[in-house]
Amino acid sequence: MTHWKTLVGRWGSNAGETDDVRIDGSTNSLQTIEYEHHEIHSGSSFTCWHSETAPTDINDRTVIGFLTPSGTKYIHVTVSASATAISVARIREGPDYTADSGTTLPIYNRNRVGSPSTSIVLDISQNPDTANSATYWEHDDANLPSENGTILAEIPLGSATSPVKSVGGSARAQQEWILKASTFYTFEVKSLDASDNTHWLEIDWYEHTDKH
Repeated sequence: MTHWKTLVGRWGSNAGETDDVRIDGSTNSLQTIEYEHHEIHSGSSFTCWHSETAPTDINDRTVIGFLTPSGTKYIHVTVSASATAISVARIREGPDYTADSGTTLPIYNRNRVGSPSTSIVLDISQNPDTANSATYWEHDDANLPSENGTILAEIPLGSATSPVKSVGGSARAQQEWILKASTFYTFEVKSLDASDNTHWLEIDWYEHTDKH
């Protein structure tokens, strides 16, 4: 029987290297991982999150934002959100936010076994804008955020048993957004009634330069 790797050859994961093509010993299925999973292994995948129990009124908002840098390394992002009272989650592109406002939010590399890579997204709460952190805000009626910019996605949330929802699609291939360079993005949960509410947001992304 011809071995599988003699049919497809060998290739390298790095310049000058070659690796065997792997198959499962039981099923002879080719062993691969999704590209976004590969980006975790390579140290190019990042996450940040924020949870807030302060919202107690209609229009109270929890917002995470960051500025994408210039260049051709693009941010491939997915967003998850939940709330314990009736709310809405949104992804907003290009809203007006005041520089040097908000609070710095840490970003974590998803490879926790020694990857030296840091994120290129920019925190506008610092002066100058600083890479490898995001920004978060808590807004109430006395301090409402800008409503301008383009709402790219919106999804309803609510009730104490509400599951975490992805904002932008029902499967990962639909959830992922490739963000513009040099553009400010916000990810928000907005309360729609006066109930006590817990907002939760998680932003996950990898950073990738196109091969062509």
